[in-house]
Amino acid sequence: MKEKLRMILAVTGIFLLLPLLLTVFLSGREVLRIKKQWNMESILPMMMCREIPWEYEEEMKKVQAVLTRSSLYLRIEETGMDGEDWEKLWREVKAAQHQKGYQQAYRSMEAAAKDTEGEMLFYRSKVCEGVFHRISSGATRDGLEVFGKMEKGYLLSVDSNWDMYGEGYLSGHYFSEEALRKQLEKAYPGLVFTEESPEKQINMHKRDKVGHILSLTVGNETISGEEFRKLLELPSSNFTMQAADGKIRFLCKGQGHGLGLSQYGGNVLAKEGKSYREILRYYFPECEVKKEDS
Repeated sequence: MKEKLRMILAVTGIFLLLPLLLTVFLSGREVLRIKKQWNMESILPMMMCREIPWEYEEEMKKVQAVLTRSSLYLRIEETGMDGEDWEKLWREVKAAQHQKGYQQAYRSMEAAAKDTEGEMLFYRSKVCEGVFHRISSGATRDGLEVFGKMEKGYLLSVDSNWDMYGEGYLSGHYFSEEALRKQLEKAYPGLVFTEESPEKQINMHKRDKVGHILSLTVGNETISGEEFRKLLELPSSNFTMQAADGKIRFLCKGQGHGLGLSQYGGNVLAKEGKSYREILRYYFPECEVKKEDS
């Protein structure tokens, strides 16, 4: 009786597995790959964990939730974000999970995302990118002045002078003449320097109204201030340059590109009791915060 029962179960098992075995045989193992399904709200807290200091105020985290959601929404609209794209994003954002205090930080980001669920930044009835930087040089930059495009008109210059009291607002970065020359020549193989110090061949031609360099020439190359600061890994394109003791010092104001929200400045306003909507209204006076279908 037991042998007969085992035979029946074995035959039944083979019968149930037969469609799966045929599928694998005909289509290969790839069809069995299980892809994790993600959406904006589920991955948002992880993205926020790598975008904003964990110790910031809760209202400031809500500000970040709105901005991060807005940018992710546009990314999905532009690229489609298929399963592989979601998995790639997941791998990028999970890197911070090993850090001490991550779980507590994640819960606070999750709460901020839930409190603002679905809310995004709108400019002229369209979702706009949630632009932010760590700390301004005392005022945020004007998007139209920087990009010359009307669609960036929502990035207005607003006063953020309290940033000047923040840690990291002012920083000096030093290069030897040889190291600076090598780094620039590596980036621009056709670059031509004279026998003079490279410092004397870096000419800043134009700054915006808050002091960030818009364009400069390096030898015979003309580049943007943002390109130059990324090349040298400077915190800001709002800098002055000075040669001293055989080295060249770049004295930088602020951290980041200087457009949109100053995270430090927003956190100061949050400490003063401002709500996330008030903070967003201050830094994005031409925009409104709402859900897509409202």
